[in-house]
Amino acid sequence: MQNLIYSNYPVSIVTERLSISIDNKTKQKLDEIRRKKNKSSSEIVRDLINFGYELMKAEVDVDSIKIWIDYLAKRQHMILDIEHWRVIFSEIEQIQDENFWKHMEEIGLSHAFQYKMKGLDNVDKILRYVEKANWYEIKEEGNGIYTLILNDLKIKKFVKVFLEKVFEGQKINARINEGFGKLIVYKEE
Repeated sequence: MQNLIYSNYPVSIVTERLSISIDNKTKQKLDEIRRKKNKSSSEIVRDLINFGYELMKAEVDVDSIKIWIDYLAKRQHMILDIEHWRVIFSEIEQIQDENFWKHMEEIGLSHAFQYKMKGLDNVDKILRYVEKANWYEIKEEGNGIYTLILNDLKIKKFVKVFLEKVFEGQKINARINEGFGKLIVYKEE
């Protein structure tokens, strides 16, 4: 143990050596990170442990992070405060203009293609991917039936139109029924 003085307070630094075994694929990944970050293996492992620890504390799973990165990294989606979302949708709910809903249908159809290219090609995968946008929370009922608990009642038509067109664009026979504050999705045989 070594004592250091930092800002007039003694700080103890404990160093523990750690030996790990990694396969060739993991070694290649570590080497690539080391080259790109210009850091030692020890620094990278410490950074990754700290990152993993923060994820654990936040109770966030890796699949969610991958989807959020996919949503945000390419700048095709944005983060919006829930209060802004609710104000916008209180206005959208009042829109009677069929052009608006035609555009929403076109967007759903274009997402059908994008989702297919990402391997999102069935009801379960699509619903779980879109769930990460916080439009709804999925309750799986079994037998291919899903209840989508909406984060706001005013988004029901928006979500329904979008998902119907995504399913239609991929020729997935799924049906969406409305409940109060929820949508029920099931795959038709």
